[in-house]
Amino acid sequence: MSIGVLITYYGEKDLLRECLESIARQTRPPDEILVYDDASDAPAEHYLAPGLPVKVLRGAENRGLSYGRNNLLRASTSDYIHFHDADDLFHPDWCARVYDTFETTGADAVFSEIIASADGSPLRERVIGLADVKAGESLTEFCIKGVIIPAAGSYRRQSVLAVGGFRTSLRQAEDFDFHVRLAATEPRYAIIEDPLVTIRVRPNSLSNHDPVKQWSAHLRAVEALSTEVPSRYRCNLSDSAARAGSKLFKLGARDEARRAFRLARRLGPPRFTSQRPVYRLLARTVGFEMAERVSGTYRSVVPERLRARVAAMGAR
Repeated sequence: MSIGVLITYYGEKDLLRECLESIARQTRPPDEILVYDDASDAPAEHYLAPGLPVKVLRGAENRGLSYGRNNLLRASTSDYIHFHDADDLFHPDWCARVYDTFETTGADAVFSEIIASADGSPLRERVIGLADVKAGESLTEFCIKGVIIPAAGSYRRQSVLAVGGFRTSLRQAEDFDFHVRLAATEPRYAIIEDPLVTIRVRPNSLSNHDPVKQWSAHLRAVEALSTEVPSRYRCNLSDSAARAGSKLFKLGARDEARRAFRLARRLGPPRFTSQRPVYRLLARTVGFEMAERVSGTYRSVVPERLRARVAAMGAR
């Protein structure tokens, strides 16, 4: 049994070296390390960790994460693979624990928790919330409700090939789309609740550039998934479309928000699991857009402290 680490790189420079150094400190090293350089101006070969067996693939033009990951997927010869960003770090026992979990469970996918940090300081522990899956929630429903970051997962290579890897038409929301499609095949999976990877949140990361583009991409992913995953998940996808619509409406992208609300109605009815009871009632009686307008007025008129007290009383 072999495990390969597949790293996408685009100008992270010394952060790549630090990532590779965290691999060098593994108590059980991976069997393969591949880096895909997405035509960056600072070639990955200049930032490798000395003595570590790394193979670098380089693209002729910048094509994005999905394209790079699919190239790494095809180039890998490992039984199990792990996708990783060049600026994230492995904890020393990551590979040993993932390897042992695959070996003892026969799983097709193993997910571990993640710590998010910025400038060396922890921002959030257990970013993914995998305890909910372990408590019995459907993996597909969990993936539609949230986003599993690839650094949290390791996968049987053949399982990833079977779903076609990552959707290259998406430059954002590709992680959400990939994991929903993978989960819908009902793979055998195992959970490690301990954080085994640290992701480094940077202000210039792609997800922080343009939230409208981010949520518009999420909407396009939901549209595609609605024709590809089993129909029993339509209500879950309806909720996801409604959530995207709410975010887009608040960001001022009204046309995109209306498209999201139309999709939610077509797939629905949505359950509005991320919204408060008053919003749900308004959305069902007077429509999504009016619910957003009333909510916006409420937020602008009622002080935040009072809103928090009202929410706490409603949760009792």
